[in-house]
Amino acid sequence: MKLIRFSVDTSAPAFGLVIGAHAVSFASLQAGSGQQHPALANSQNYLAGLPASEQAARSLQTWGEANLSKLADADKPRLDSVRLHAPIEVTALFDFGLTPRHLANSADTLMHYEKDNPQTAPMLEAFRKMLLAPRPAATPGVPERLSYYKCNLNSVVGDDVEVPWPVYTSRLDIEPELAVVYGNPQQPVAGYCIFNDVSARDVQAAEVVGGFCLTKDMANGNQLGPWLVTADEVGNPFSLAVSVTVDGAPRFQGSTAEISHTVEAMFDWLGLICPLTPGTVMGMGTTPDCTGLDHDDFLDPGAEITISIEKLGTLRCRFAEPTRKLLPSRWPLRPALQKYHG
Repeated sequence: MKLIRFSVDTSAPAFGLVIGAHAVSFASLQAGSGQQHPALANSQNYLAGLPASEQAARSLQTWGEANLSKLADADKPRLDSVRLHAPIEVTALFDFGLTPRHLANSADTLMHYEKDNPQTAPMLEAFRKMLLAPRPAATPGVPERLSYYKCNLNSVVGDDVEVPWPVYTSRLDIEPELAVVYGNPQQPVAGYCIFNDVSARDVQAAEVVGGFCLTKDMANGNQLGPWLVTADEVGNPFSLAVSVTVDGAPRFQGSTAEISHTVEAMFDWLGLICPLTPGTVMGMGTTPDCTGLDHDDFLDPGAEITISIEKLGTLRCRFAEPTRKLLPSRWPLRPALQKYHG
């Protein structure tokens, strides 16, 4: 089942699901079928009501698949005519670093540009040594400590958005990730979706200590979607192919197989710190080989980007052209950015 939040024109987002090539709200399905399920009024009720709410949604999905022709066109707009928002109302967004090879690749590229900087080079070298060092044995009965950072909830968006080019960077990048959505203690895994964590790379090294502010908190920088896919349709989330196209041409490929820890390990660690709430979203780590930073191969303003993860769909975005002169970069200026520096 593919759950969505969508709107037509300027209407408020509706909570529903995908039926064939159509977006159908639970409100329309309930009106047509005569079934009433308060837990399907919105995504928060749905997540808090799992697992019963998922069964109610499946019942309406079955009815909708059999009776789609009976619904008015306004109650079943085509997917390509609606705006897809983040598939659930996000209460918290954490990004974990559970893909060591991406982290090592990133450290290599950052060090290439920062090697002569006495402020950042020692930190990057220490970071890489930490990645390569053997991990200490976990303390019995204590959740393993996992590194994450907290994301900007003001920048959460859905599919097919434009990301304004921040004035302070000349190396804007994508980060394709597998994300899991937390439901409740009765059904912790509500489902999975794609997470694109947009990142400004030429300011990142200076923020390794102190938090990724300029690096991560830009407008429209936390992209989720295109839908929330229930666990039964995903199967093994750690065996999914990942691909990225830029301007219609294949650019990067990878797999979720390199994620180092389970979903339960993330739940356990966060749960030690504070209670998890329905709608908590956790990115599990950037897919190795699927970013510009992995390859020192960065994207240009105006790029049209698609991120596809097997069984989870395709998430689209565009990097806007800068609207003002860019600030000087810490790194050598790329030819494609020359005209924006004047």
